[in-house]
Amino acid sequence: MAGGAAPGDDRAAYPEEQKVAVGGAFYRRCAAALVFNADGLVLVGERSDRPGSWGMPQGGIEVGESAREAATRELFEEVGVRVGESPASLAFVAELPVSDAFCYPAGGWLAECGLAGQRLEFTLFHVPEFREDPTGMCDLMGNGGEPAEFSRVRWATMDEVVDAVWESKRGPYERCRELAMPIIEAHLRGEEGGSREEGGRRTASAGGPSAHRIIVAGGKLRVSAKWFHGRLSLLCGRS
Repeated sequence: MAGGAAPGDDRAAYPEEQKVAVGGAFYRRCAAALVFNADGLVLVGERSDRPGSWGMPQGGIEVGESAREAATRELFEEVGVRVGESPASLAFVAELPVSDAFCYPAGGWLAECGLAGQRLEFTLFHVPEFREDPTGMCDLMGNGGEPAEFSRVRWATMDEVVDAVWESKRGPYERCRELAMPIIEAHLRGEEGGSREEGGRRTASAGGPSAHRIIVAGGKLRVSAKWFHGRLSLLCGRS
């Protein structure tokens, strides 16, 4: 929710580090947190100011903050969940590749700052143990000095998430579904495919789970079992 100029701010222009130019217009960089459980269901909340509209936690990326850091902060501010803490035991999985398809129009104070809307930048997190009603792991009262964003939360399939989101965000959510579902499915199968480390940052592959099978993480080389057995079969077939 935090980040950059807000209503009543004296600044006419939005900070350069917090916006991006797309198609001749500027969009606010906005982190979105996609949290999924062991069943592959996604955490969504019903907007307090827009009953009937459901979405993932999101908010502006602050100066000097990465998309992953912003998504982690927004999770705490909007649903009271922290990485590694009980009862959620939330764990980082990957960041989706940045895409212009994640832009959507928005007016209000954003337009007053010269912005056409927002560009979502998705980070994936996994809750391995919590399959029941997510209300038990969340605090929706607003944290870190922020007001309450959601009136209630639930788990939903990715298709349900796309259908229930505010119409302006549907396009970005559809593209997110295309990129995220192979990563989620591979992660739940215990595979490392579908994401890679770049400078200490794990990034999802836009090509899906089969695009990357070798990953370097924490100085260690990881090879997924599926990749290894596939290559072994090829070698055996040639002998």
